[in-house]
Amino acid sequence: MSKKKVALLCTLLLILGVLLGVGSSYTFSHLSEIKSAADSYVGKDQAGDTTEETTEEAVPSEEGETSEETETAVNEETTESPLQTPEDALTTASSKEMDVSEIVDKCMPSVVAITNKGETEIRSMWGNFTQETNSSGSGVIIGQTNTELLILTNYHVIEGSEQLSVVFSWEENQETVDQKNIITAQVKDYDSARDIAVIAIDMNSLEQVTVDHITVASIGDSNELKLGQQVVAIGNALGYGQSVTTGIVSAMNRTVEGGSDIGSANKYIQTDAAINPGNSGGALFNMNGELIGINSAKIATSTVEGMGYAIPISTIMENVEIMMNSETKTLVEEADRGVLGISCIDVTKDISNAYDMPVGVYISDTTADAGAAQAGLKKGDIITAIDKKPVSDTTSLKRYLAYYRAGETVTITISRQSLDGYTSMDVPVTLSPASVNASETTPETDTSESTDEPSPDSDGDTHYVNPYGQLFDLFENFGFGN
Repeated sequence: MSKKKVALLCTLLLILGVLLGVGSSYTFSHLSEIKSAADSYVGKDQAGDTTEETTEEAVPSEEGETSEETETAVNEETTESPLQTPEDALTTASSKEMDVSEIVDKCMPSVVAITNKGETEIRSMWGNFTQETNSSGSGVIIGQTNTELLILTNYHVIEGSEQLSVVFSWEENQETVDQKNIITAQVKDYDSARDIAVIAIDMNSLEQVTVDHITVASIGDSNELKLGQQVVAIGNALGYGQSVTTGIVSAMNRTVEGGSDIGSANKYIQTDAAINPGNSGGALFNMNGELIGINSAKIATSTVEGMGYAIPISTIMENVEIMMNSETKTLVEEADRGVLGISCIDVTKDISNAYDMPVGVYISDTTADAGAAQAGLKKGDIITAIDKKPVSDTTSLKRYLAYYRAGETVTITISRQSLDGYTSMDVPVTLSPASVNASETTPETDTSESTDEPSPDSDGDTHYVNPYGQLFDLFENFGFGN
């Protein structure tokens, strides 16, 4: 006998029992149980077959009434679970989002305050001199190993640093910040075009109570951001300590013109969350408590008001991961630092545009028997990078060399003039002791003309060999050499 026939027979027996008046109350109270048993026998393969479903009408009782109990019992048996409404789906989707206070509780332990004590070089017609600087910024803890705590910040926060100090957010809640809780950090790596840097703290320098109070930020996906989405900015605003501001995503992929090449490779998140000086390097979080941007106040100008900018985290994570795995650089004592053995002058953007010359550091002379001369560098070469890091002026060159000892080898990228224009090449150079390179720190005074300078023909035209000899010698005579 087929399964369908069995189910039909069970139904007929029920109807027969009603007509005969045999135990009607029993019949109705157990109708759903019998039907369920029949359905179970037929099997699950019949559950989805809507073309063969049998719609049962309500069976009248002996008194002629329709049994609502039966319909209720059948509905309770056949209903597996309630359908999810759009409102329920929206509630579920947003259940991960937190309010601002929850964001602060979760995320602030991953944000730090950074103090940069450094030096900047001042150039004037009376000569060059250095001036001590003291600036503040923020950073975000993005990694922890057995030996190091890794912090992501802006490059302009650590630029020119002689000493970097870090204070963790939980310590700011103390009445006084103990000197032992101000931790020294070292530069691990940086990318000035992206305006990002990774600094490292030795885990051995941290007390256990500090380790227990800090967290590593959760990384989000800035590519998923939408206009109008709420965000939270946390940072060391104006150097007063960690503060919290909120806003929305106002725009994406913004290009902002600054006064330098720092951050020139970025497309920014625009937000109306207040991002003030000191917030630079701090965190921009979404409402799930995930890091989706690095705040940058460096690009603010007098023409901009109520517009903050942050570097999207997803656009820089590949660079950040490389920097996290780089060797941590320790600043070398000045007496032990290595030098190239050159005299040099900056090729600025203006000079570059005027004379079709690469931006960088022009070598105006080399010291005999020093590293640069021995490696084949010569007058007229333009240094554009050191160990693949862009070099735009002598200040950045010296700052990078401050992490190398005499005897170490660096890769210098130069542009050298040829008949076809400038050709780029990498040259390994072994650094010399500072004692052989007095000319690098003393302006040139030689006024003799170079044989490489342009010379006019009888018709007044100039054959190009090196159009910068007289120009750079003039700069050196006024104290602009190094």
